[in-house]
Amino acid sequence: MDSTFDLSRRRCHRLAGASLLGALLPALGACAAGGGVRTQLLSAQRLNQLLASQFPYTRSFGGLAELSLLSPRLSLLPASNRLATAFDLALVERLAGGRYTGGLDLDYGLRFDAPQGAIRMADARVNRLAIDQLPRAQQQLVSQYAPRLAEHLLADLVIYRFPAEQLDLARNLGLGVGALRVLPEGLQVELAPRGPR
Repeated sequence: MDSTFDLSRRRCHRLAGASLLGALLPALGACAAGGGVRTQLLSAQRLNQLLASQFPYTRSFGGLAELSLLSPRLSLLPASNRLATAFDLALVERLAGGRYTGGLDLDYGLRFDAPQGAIRMADARVNRLAIDQLPRAQQQLVSQYAPRLAEHLLADLVIYRFPAEQLDLARNLGLGVGALRVLPEGLQVELAPRGPR
């Protein structure tokens, strides 16, 4: 009786594991069977949803000013294997009580952060930073320092975080995240057998 129960329980665990595998990471099964590289595609729509869930993003600068980035709009740059994102921005100047709006556009590469199981921004470059109705005396300072500041603020921002279950299943099958490729239809994540350690 006990051995029959144990056998049934093991079968249930195997079935549950197989269901989880199929639901979470369809490419893994094929990868394990074929022993080669397989891919998972994150669509542009999905990437936009994931990015939007992290905004608005607000940063205070010593109580003197507060910058908020809003409404991110992600686009794909397959030719350069990069992504681009345009933001609305709001700047509140605490001393004088000024409130300004504008926009920020940047493009960036991607890197996989293995310990955190996340795909992050890398090598961000600001292409446009505009703040409407900013007094002329401050425009030069903004154009000189703000792009570098924005690149620093957004460095390493998480674009996608793999669920822990996905990563555990991949590790158990000897797979790891390889190349990240920006395609016209989305971000292709390569899943490949990990080399010997």
